[in-house]
Amino acid sequence: MNSCNLICQIFAQINWWWFAVATVVSFGIGAVWYSALFAKAWIRVFKVELGEITPVSIFRTMGLQFAATVLFGLVFFMLTSISAWLAILTLVGLCAWEKGNLNFQFSRMKDFIMAVTIRVGYTFIAGLVFILFALI
Repeated sequence: MNSCNLICQIFAQINWWWFAVATVVSFGIGAVWYSALFAKAWIRVFKVELGEITPVSIFRTMGLQFAATVLFGLVFFMLTSISAWLAILTLVGLCAWEKGNLNFQFSRMKDFIMAVTIRVGYTFIAGLVFILFALI
């Protein structure tokens, strides 16, 4: 079996309706996560400079983030179609890798914990949303 047939089989197993729903849900959670829940902490801990905010810059940023969410979710839908355990293991590994990348960026433990909560927390929740919707 060549790789094209394998990918075609995996794509055929994906429920694209639930994929679309999971993408919107995950993106919505991210919007709430980085605005209502953690906006001030995210700006402070990661030293985010908002600069000049225009409607064009907002839509461009949101469009790129939505595209990234689609690709992120597609990976988990594909992995879940092979094995839910493989998808979960990948998500845990990705979160551990992301936490490791944050390890030496913060001198204060309080900032490090907040950074992990914000970044790794959202990555884990978004990945879990995609895995759970892929199981439907």
